Amino acid sequence: MKWFDADQGVGVISQDGDKADVGAEISAVHGPDRGLRRGEKVVFDITLDAKGRRADNIHRE
Repeated sequence: MKWFDADQGVGVISQDGDKADVGAEISAVHGPDRGLRRGEKVVFDITLDAKGRRADNIHRE
């Protein structure tokens, strides 16, 4: 997790390697604690919408 603002419910995930960063929304986070923290490892799917690439089905590793 590159950064996540729980108040706004949005953040950015850095991918391994030279892949581009991906946007993240709190609605895509699964689990009892939906807040994510900087540096936390997550797994996710990538979907394409009107805003571009975004993370979906986000789970902690």
